[in-house]
Amino acid sequence: MTSYVSVSDLIRREAPGNPLLCFSPGSIKKRVEQFLAHFPGETGWAVKSNPHPLVVRAVVDAGIRTFDVASRHEIDLILRHCPSATLHFNHPVKAPEDIVYAWHSAAIRSFAIDCPEELEKIDAVLDGAGDTARRDTVLTIRFRNTRPTGTGNYCFDEKFGAHASKAVDLLRFADSLGYRTGLTFHPGSQNRDPESYATLIDLARSIAAESFAQGTAALAHINVGGGFPCSYPGGLEPALKIYLAAIGKAASSIACPLICEPGRAMVAESANLLARINLRRKDDPRLYINEGIYGSFMETPFVDFQPPVQAYSADGTPFPEAGPCDDFQIWGATCDSLDRLRKPVSLPSAIATGDFIEFGMMGAYTNATATRFNGIEPAELIAVTEITSWPTGTTTATQSHCE
Repeated sequence: MTSYVSVSDLIRREAPGNPLLCFSPGSIKKRVEQFLAHFPGETGWAVKSNPHPLVVRAVVDAGIRTFDVASRHEIDLILRHCPSATLHFNHPVKAPEDIVYAWHSAAIRSFAIDCPEELEKIDAVLDGAGDTARRDTVLTIRFRNTRPTGTGNYCFDEKFGAHASKAVDLLRFADSLGYRTGLTFHPGSQNRDPESYATLIDLARSIAAESFAQGTAALAHINVGGGFPCSYPGGLEPALKIYLAAIGKAASSIACPLICEPGRAMVAESANLLARINLRRKDDPRLYINEGIYGSFMETPFVDFQPPVQAYSADGTPFPEAGPCDDFQIWGATCDSLDRLRKPVSLPSAIATGDFIEFGMMGAYTNATATRFNGIEPAELIAVTEITSWPTGTTTATQSHCE
């Protein structure tokens, strides 16, 4: 695979007509090192955030050996790159045939559930597998937050999770059948409240105490999920170390191992999107680019964060930091009028057709969710040694411009 020194080098050499995700794995290594050094338990990774083989390879090379998978495809992907991986099938609603494949072919022994019906699906697969099959398998009960704080951009509890009393019933039911058990929760993507993890760990402790005389000592693990945030422009996210410290303090009250499974926090900063401006009309605050919400910007209609930007001229020269800027409405590549970024973007006033915009922190939930609507191909992931980075605490959408 061709590698480029920088985004400017890429533009000069290729003048790309299609959007590209410029991937540099160094940030993945740094994030993994942070989690491994300071999370008080086992650090996994949510594969759904970016299943590209280059990203998976970088995560494995950085030292991750535990993975949250949600389908047969993700199972096979991880086992190709890391045959010795520990896999947790933590999608609360699994296709029956995927359960069969996971247990019998991939030797997965950890499954998340949030209702008796899902437990019964798994139990039917294990029926006849031998006396030790259930004791070798962990059923992790996903429970919901009884006091939602609204700190995440996605409320996962709307779709999954048992109420605390039902979680108690499920733990006891699974235990009575001979399974080992655990507990898990998800505080919401891009969570801005470090203490919410401590609150939910405490709720897990209470659920375990009501379920078993040994309390959390009876559990195989508590999985605190993901939701660890990235510092997008204008956001109020505390530093990662504050989250890990809050979890560490709460961990002193439990007697079983902890697991986390960050997705976005692990890979978002590893890739920036390079998009070309296909049209700027004269005296018009609209820019039409070759990427959009049916590609790498799927999230933008639903969340309150937006990536930082760096502008380049058509020959790859970065626009100077100082200079006049305007707010532009960014429209996507398809013919759909829904295809636009929700918030305006401040860019150099002189930006024109054929120039480029580098959108930062686009390594998560971009190529993973892209479509081919209108026959437009998703952005290709390519290796770039040095991509633009933005400092934590950036407060404007264009840290490189208009200051």
